[in-house]
Amino acid sequence: MNKVNREDQIEIGILGLGNSIRQDEGVGIHLLERLRNDLPSEIVLLDGGTDGLRLLEFVENTKRLIVLDAVEAGKKPGEVVVWRGDDVPKYTSNKLSVHQMSFAEVLYWAGFQGRSPNEIVVIGVQPENLDWGTELTETLQRSIPEALNQVNACLEEWSVMKAAGH
Repeated sequence: MNKVNREDQIEIGILGLGNSIRQDEGVGIHLLERLRNDLPSEIVLLDGGTDGLRLLEFVENTKRLIVLDAVEAGKKPGEVVVWRGDDVPKYTSNKLSVHQMSFAEVLYWAGFQGRSPNEIVVIGVQPENLDWGTELTETLQRSIPEALNQVNACLEEWSVMKAAGH
C-alpha cells in the first residue's frame, strides 16, 4: 500500500480479516466480498487476510474503521458480536482468532503512535469450525445477513448510507 498523507486520510475503511482456507476463520473475507459491489465508492475495502502488522498503515490512515472477523467471544457458533471504541481488544493475552494477536498489536501500535482511527467497530462472528476448507459452515452462512445488517447499521449511523437503500 502506498504511503497516505495525513491530509488524504481514508474517511471510512472496511477491513476483512481471516484465513479463507480455514472454514469459519475466513468469515471476515466472505463478508467483505459480499459488500464489495454494494457500497459507495468512497468507502475503501481491504482484504487484510492474516497480514498483521502490515495493516498498520491502513489502520493509521483511516478515520472510521469497520473490522470484519471471526472472533472467539465465548458465544454460541454463528453469534454476531459488535465491539465499539474501548470495547475493541487492543492488546490481550487471549487469542480471539488465529491472527487476532497480530491485529491487536496493530491497534496497540497505532494508538501508541497517536494515529488510531477516530472510530473503530469490530463486527465479529463466533466460529464453529476452523478445519481446512474454503466454505463457511452452514451455521456461519446463516449469520451472514445479520453481520451485513450490522455493517449497514454502522454506515447509516455514520450517515453514509440510507436505511431504505440496504
